Formats: sequence, C-alpha cells, structure tokens
Amino acid sequence: MTTAATAVSDTPGRPFKGEWIWSLVFPVLSVIVFLGTWEILIRVLEVPAWLVPKPSDFLSRLSTDFTTIAGHAWVTSKTIAFGFAIGVLIAVPLALAIVSVRSLERGLFPVIIFLNIMPKTVVGPIFVVWFGIGPLASVIIVFLMCFFPVLVDSMSGFRAVDPRLYHITRSMGASQLQTFRYIRIPASMRYIFAGMKIGIVKAIEGVIIAEFIASSAGLGFMIMRASSFMDTTLMFSGLIATASVALVFNGLMVAAERLLMPWARQ
Repeated sequence: MTTAATAVSDTPGRPFKGEWIWSLVFPVLSVIVFLGTWEILIRVLEVPAWLVPKPSDFLSRLSTDFTTIAGHAWVTSKTIAFGFAIGVLIAVPLALAIVSVRSLERGLFPVIIFLNIMPKTVVGPIFVVWFGIGPLASVIIVFLMCFFPVLVDSMSGFRAVDPRLYHITRSMGASQLQTFRYIRIPASMRYIFAGMKIGIVKAIEGVIIAEFIASSAGLGFMIMRASSFMDTTLMFSGLIATASVALVFNGLMVAAERLLMPWARQ
C-alpha cells in the first residue's frame, strides 16, 4: 500500500506535497539575493543616493511614506479596475459579434486595428483637451491599452470550437442558448483568460502612461512629481508599489481563472 501510494504521489502532472510552498520560497529568495547584491554594490562603489539609491533607502521610504504611497496606489488601482472592466465587457461581446457576422470582420476589424496602432502617448494629450486632467482620461487610455488583446484572443477562442460539436448538440435537441452556454463559452474561456492576462499587463502600462500625461494623483503622477525634485528614493518606492499593484491584479486574474474554469485545474 505504501509503495502504491508513493507511486501515485510521484505520478507526472500531479504536484508533489508541499510543491506550492517551494514555488513561493524560490521567488522570495531570488528577490532577497538580488536586493542584497544591489545593496552591496552601491555601498562598495559608493554610488550617490541621488543617482541610484540603496534598496534599504527606498524600502524604508515605503514605510515612512506609507500613507502617501498607499493613497496613490489606491487611485491607480481604481483606474486599472475601471478601465480593464470596461475593456473586457466591450471586447468579449464584440469578439463574438465579429466572429458571427462576417461583414463586421471585414468592415469593423480594420478600423479597430488602426485605432490600436496609434501611440497612446500621442492620443493622451488629445484626451486631456477633450476630458481635462482627471480620472476619465486615464480610464479611457487604460481601456484602449487592454481592449485589443482581449478582443483578438476572444475571437480566437470563439473560432476554436470544433464545428462537429454543434451537430452533436443539435442532434440531441439542445437549443442555441444551451449550445452557447455549455459548449461555446467553456471552449473559448481559456483563450479569453489568455487575452485578459495580457490585457491586465497592458492596463498597468497604460495607467502609468496616463498618469504621466493626464492625472493629478496616482503612482505615475507621484513618480513624475518625485523626478522633478530629484527624489530618487521616492521614485524607486513608486516603482516597487507599481510592481506590487501589478502582482495583486495578476493574482486576482489567476484566482478568477481557477474559480470560473474548475475543469482546467491541475
């Protein structure tokens, strides 16, 4: 029995006991080694703090200025959440419509590609003229950044369903709504989540660009303001806070995927 249990636990594709712990330990150790090496090199080479601060300096700044940094991080997080949500809610149904109606793909999709090609740093000042400096312009830029990858991957997902499944469901008396719910949506969700994972990264890039251009709050605004005062420790603290926000949103995407796609868990 013991041998059989051991063989089952060592089956390829099944995680070892405690493997998830090591998946957390190794990244943490890598970050500690990287920051420790950075700290030693800065001290040995005597690099001035205004040029490149030591990790101990900007990490301690996260503690001393926690209220300010957390406030800007909250503004950035809300902008990401609103822009990304609007992008997904528009991109997924539009992808289904484009795949279902060929005339939309021929007429509308090239226009979408053209709009996506335009640099957001060029479009941003136009939004400032139209909507002023505030959250609305930032949300629109985030929406434009994440919309296209979600749209393209969703289109691939809706096309990936084997056509023979539709004949099988019709022969079993399933309605179009039942076929869409139980066949087309589950088959395309892996592609949709792949696009959403790319989209959330683009959304984080977009929010920093937007806050550089058209914002009076947020981590991007804080970093730009710190650069005007040559406050490099606050700038690096803002970068760490931005990375933390990105990790939180990425974790939420992974959790949503595991929750909505239980059949894909390994």
